[in-house]
Amino acid sequence: MLHFNKYLYKCIIRNADVRIKAYHTKSFSCLYKLLAMQQKKKLKHFGNNFNATLKVIGSGALGTPAFLYLLTDQSNYLFNCGEGTQRLSQEHHCKLSKLNDIFLTTLSWKTVGGIPGLLLTAQDNGLTTVNIHCPDGLNKFVETIQTFTYLPNLKISYPSTYEHKVYKNNVMTVSYVHITKSLKTTEECSLHMVNEKQCYSNVNGKRVINEEVEINERKKTRSTSNVICYICEIHPRPGKLVINKCIDLGISPGPVLSLLKRGLDVTKEDGTIIYSKDVRHPDSPKTTFIVAECPTEEYLDSFLHHPDFLKYQQAGSKEQDEICCIFHFTPENVFTNQRYQNWIAKFSSKTEHIVLNNENTCMGSEAVYKNQYLLNMLHPEIFPLLPKNNINENEIKNNHIHRARAIQTLQVRPAVKSIIQSTIHNEPHTYLEQVSQIHNFQKALNELKVNIHKKSIELNLNNTSDYPRIIMLGTGCSVPNKVRNTSSILLRVEKNNSILLDCGEGTLGQIIRFFGLSESNNILRSIKAVYISHIHADHHLGLIGLLLRRKQITSDKLYLLIPTCMAPWLNFYNDRFESISQQYTLVKNSDLYMNQHKLSAAFENTFLNFLNVKEISTVFVEHCKQSYGIAVILKDNTKITYSGDTMFSKNLIKLGKDCDLLIHEATMEDGLETLAKRKLHSTTSEAINAGKFMNAKFTLLTHFSQRYSKIPYLPKRETNVGLAYDHMEIKLSQLPLLPLFHPCIKIMFNEYNKVLEN
Repeated sequence: MLHFNKYLYKCIIRNADVRIKAYHTKSFSCLYKLLAMQQKKKLKHFGNNFNATLKVIGSGALGTPAFLYLLTDQSNYLFNCGEGTQRLSQEHHCKLSKLNDIFLTTLSWKTVGGIPGLLLTAQDNGLTTVNIHCPDGLNKFVETIQTFTYLPNLKISYPSTYEHKVYKNNVMTVSYVHITKSLKTTEECSLHMVNEKQCYSNVNGKRVINEEVEINERKKTRSTSNVICYICEIHPRPGKLVINKCIDLGISPGPVLSLLKRGLDVTKEDGTIIYSKDVRHPDSPKTTFIVAECPTEEYLDSFLHHPDFLKYQQAGSKEQDEICCIFHFTPENVFTNQRYQNWIAKFSSKTEHIVLNNENTCMGSEAVYKNQYLLNMLHPEIFPLLPKNNINENEIKNNHIHRARAIQTLQVRPAVKSIIQSTIHNEPHTYLEQVSQIHNFQKALNELKVNIHKKSIELNLNNTSDYPRIIMLGTGCSVPNKVRNTSSILLRVEKNNSILLDCGEGTLGQIIRFFGLSESNNILRSIKAVYISHIHADHHLGLIGLLLRRKQITSDKLYLLIPTCMAPWLNFYNDRFESISQQYTLVKNSDLYMNQHKLSAAFENTFLNFLNVKEISTVFVEHCKQSYGIAVILKDNTKITYSGDTMFSKNLIKLGKDCDLLIHEATMEDGLETLAKRKLHSTTSEAINAGKFMNAKFTLLTHFSQRYSKIPYLPKRETNVGLAYDHMEIKLSQLPLLPLFHPCIKIMFNEYNKVLEN
């Protein structure tokens, strides 16, 4: 019998944490149980008896990240992390607190754009360590984002990804397959980079060389186009223990049986070694999958002829060398290339292929559609139904090649099973039937319709201008949730002229989800300026993705209004990753400060005429360093004020005096004034009072804490105060309708309202 007690005594000596706990227990019996429990957890963590599932969450559709998880009982593994990954991960219950490793195929926004938000949320969820496997350069990216994402409790490691080196843990062995451009292409790229100058456009539209970043460093970082594919072999599941053989060898029930079951050999007291393989059934076959990306045709030669793929492609290869699935992060034009298709054909006919690129249409979220269906019952114009072409599931007509869609699942352990194609979106009647069963809802809805009709006649809403109008793209605080994205507001001055107020992560996806694929391009062209209120991540992480998409459809520049402290982040991304500086002309928020504009008269006139507005002014508000509020005055003297994030601010009241609309953050409910003050945010009543003090005609509350995702709390019924929801589109003339919705919304979301009231 194994000397288990001696083992425990050794642990006492080696484990300082356990010794401290033992001091408090003052009992060997308690210590014994404590150590046994701790070792049991370790054995479970390092054991081989686990289940594993591969799950696609993001399909790669336009505005949607392409990523998948390997989910196990013990830990989770993420492959690529584009913008919006954290939001979909949380909706589809992929626990970030269990995240063990992140694998990135390339370093571009489509693979790293979700890293800042995901790491921040994972840290808040209790994650303390994570490994990121990627091409060289991400460590500088993570260092830079910590100017606006605070990660003091998260230790990030970057394992070596050299070719012919493998990464191995208790779940799988990962091989790194490096893909490079052809030699001719690389030489041409290097020559081009030597002659290129780093520049950006100043407020006068001139190209200015930024001498802080040396050209040699840029040549090294921008011309190194590393791509890594991953071959992942999940460890075989150990065969079951044959109890009769154990009895024959004189092994009594106890810890030794558990060790043998987990594949460990043990030594009896007489010195006899019992080998695990002798008392177990044969192990199950190993399961192998590939995560592949060939970003352009310039990489095809390296990709198609890489020797690490050959052993899985050779005719007559052993069953244990067969690939169960290949996940293709490859763009459509390369995937459909005949050479790439020939490469696919060389794998076993049993190999499944899942394509994750922007030709897919599934945007992955069911919650946003459900919420919009419900709100649409209140007012179909203010809460329009979202286009269905964003959720249709498209297929490649091949039994083994599949378009990626959300919750596409492949069980790989204990045994490989067929791909499960889940449906994430129900028909409207499913949701409407559920809400219609709520007590008094139909009565409240009927009363609302009557009140809306009366108010519409009173305000003569049938004869009002279509513009300006406000579209709320993100109304949540800090971290996105299922129904509220992070801050973003589209001010449509005219049909072809818009200003974006803040641009939280996922803003591009929200635009595509609201307008549909084709119309979203027109909206992106219409955006003449983007204003960023402050440097916190939830207000600007969607900017780079929006600029990159806009770059594909127009060469027109926009004006980028930012706090000065944000410029280094944009310069860093432009220098090290992808060129974005030619997409905008920078304007510092401080240069638009109320009554102290520092722009030249000529430039300011050009700027305002381009936006077709009369005046834009900013003011400091009380939040983080360089936080601003903004007021936009249109040509017809309509005045719209936006607070950004702030405590109750006298500066903002001066700026917004007599405005037609105040959009003000209301992060906390009343009663949490101390917490709001500590977080430098406003409570609901503080936001409402700001509107009253500045004599705003209407106050629209936004930026709600996750606790109030469905129905933020209002202290009492206010006649000129409304609650913002994602995908709300409202003309200024319709604002007085919003207070009418609140009684019906309280009943619709009654279970959430009860939580708030309690």
